[in-house]
Amino acid sequence: EEGEERGSENNQPNYERQQSLAGCGAQMPPSEFFNTKCKHGLDLLSNADNTCFQFVHAFEDAYFYEASGANISVCLIAAEDATLDKFADVWDDSAKMEIVISYFLSEGTQYILEGNDDSARTCTVFARWFEQCTAVGLHKTQALINRVKIDDANNPSDIHTLGKFLRKRIPCKCLDRKYKEVKDTAKLGFCYNPECTIPNGQVERSKTF
Repeated sequence: EEGEERGSENNQPNYERQQSLAGCGAQMPPSEFFNTKCKHGLDLLSNADNTCFQFVHAFEDAYFYEASGANISVCLIAAEDATLDKFADVWDDSAKMEIVISYFLSEGTQYILEGNDDSARTCTVFARWFEQCTAVGLHKTQALINRVKIDDANNPSDIHTLGKFLRKRIPCKCLDRKYKEVKDTAKLGFCYNPECTIPNGQVERSKTF
């Protein structure tokens, strides 16, 4: 994984990437999603506590309620605040958080296979956020949430990172062909200098170090 902790709540790239907030799974009940041939890893968790799925939809609802005109960090923090008390048993349980992450990885994979990259990207933002929250709050493997990784997950110009992120985290080979199509495209990153003159504040990530 590229990128060390370089971001903070007050560091936002000078590019309105927040406007690619397409709907993820809020309109897709689990019963419909589970009818897909491959569950991309989520079928391994078919006995999961239904509380996890209630949490997923509550988090999505709170996120999209805030999404109009707000940046990603504001939306994610608002969704966390809205679910923290009611679903404390999910937030405080690493196994349940893994179920939540797997849910979004599975949905994101299915979306990208259907050509809906925007919704796949939103699912990836959620998965990445919960990975970061788990690492900081439960596993204690890092001190801060790496907000740069959240921003990179939502970059509409970087299909390489989207495909690679999902492909590395699912047990099936459903994204192998898709990744071959995009692996030679540039991985893009955002410049966090407010005086940056690069168009859209984006540059190949290999040139940011």
